[in-house]
Amino acid sequence: MNNPNAFPSDRIVTGSLVYTLSGSGAERAVLLLKRNKMPHQGLWSPPGGKLEMGEAPEECATREIREETGLTVLGLTLRGIITVYDRAWPIHWLLFIYRAAVEALYPPLLDCHEGELRWIPLRDLAQYPRPYADAQYFPRVLDDTPLFQSKFVYDTPATLVGEWHYG
Repeated sequence: MNNPNAFPSDRIVTGSLVYTLSGSGAERAVLLLKRNKMPHQGLWSPPGGKLEMGEAPEECATREIREETGLTVLGLTLRGIITVYDRAWPIHWLLFIYRAAVEALYPPLLDCHEGELRWIPLRDLAQYPRPYADAQYFPRVLDDTPLFQSKFVYDTPATLVGEWHYG
């Protein structure tokens, strides 16, 4: 009865997500992952993952981006903290949202067991389906306004029932 795609339920999970940017101007792109498993299977979101015991959120962000992409990022900056509660699982995520950059233009990526990695030009981002919450806070990841906090509550991964934004 061990399902590798099963997800733990009735608990709080803490993790980090890293929006990695490359290029500038019209060539500016963000690295996203088309997830191959739930939650958000088939949607594009940033690489990231769960904190390991004794790990700080920034350490988690650095480790996850290296493990999933093979990249070493520069200027890791905490941009926000979000909570996502999905009643269908039920699981409550506490996520630290980071922005980072890479030195080279669109450096090559590892094959990722989590899904397909791709550098997506910001001008084309609307063509890629993303989790609702990600699309709402992403503009704040790019700007230099103060740290943001948001909360999203879902009945199912596709049915948002509430959202709140602070700061």
